[in-house]
Amino acid sequence: MTNSNDIIFAQALDCYVEIEYTNKKLSSIRFVKSGEGLKERKTQDFTFELERYFQGEKIGFSCGFDISHLSQFTQKVLVETGKIGYGKTSTYSQLAKNIGGLGARAVGGALARNPIPIVIPCHRVVAKNGIGGYSAGVGIKTRLLELEKSKANNL
Repeated sequence: MTNSNDIIFAQALDCYVEIEYTNKKLSSIRFVKSGEGLKERKTQDFTFELERYFQGEKIGFSCGFDISHLSQFTQKVLVETGKIGYGKTSTYSQLAKNIGGLGARAVGGALARNPIPIVIPCHRVVAKNGIGGYSAGVGIKTRLLELEKSKANNL
């Protein structure tokens, strides 16, 4: 098993993004707020796609990934989340209804375990009466939604 990491600076989020690959497949995306000692490193095609996404381009990501190590429920939630279109949102309760009626809190817990945000766009899932949570922080979720909304209106 070979691991490699790329790092980009996402100006739209004002943070670094660390992209981990295992056997050349995407395995995780992490937002790194403190950039001390980080230098950009871009070796994989997906890293360049992600960089273009952060520049406001609507991207159909071409990377392979594997979420089979997650529970069946989490996989089901993440697959359904992947259907939410660019610039669109859905609520936790609607997502729960779409996968068989389990609770919105259970959906939120599954989304918190998403190892590849952006590709599986958990930031597009919001609360009925607000933005909801996000494992990288509500500020990043807000910026992602704003980035997509502003570009989706121009498509």
